[in-house]
Amino acid sequence: MNKKLSIYLLMLAIGFTFLILAIMLDLPQKVQWLFLAIAIVLNVTSAIAAMRFGLQQMKPDKR
Repeated sequence: MNKKLSIYLLMLAIGFTFLILAIMLDLPQKVQWLFLAIAIVLNVTSAIAAMRFGLQQMKPDKR
């Protein structure tokens, strides 16, 4: 697996973990919103980057 792709998947896993923690745990409201914001940023960033990486891998070589 490519190093960049593994970083994107790790970011996605961390974002998903923050999302689950924000939803499942009884946290103060400010901490809950902080966890949700971190989760959104990580998940959206990693999803877009992984999509772009996949599209680049699908392009034929320019030889």
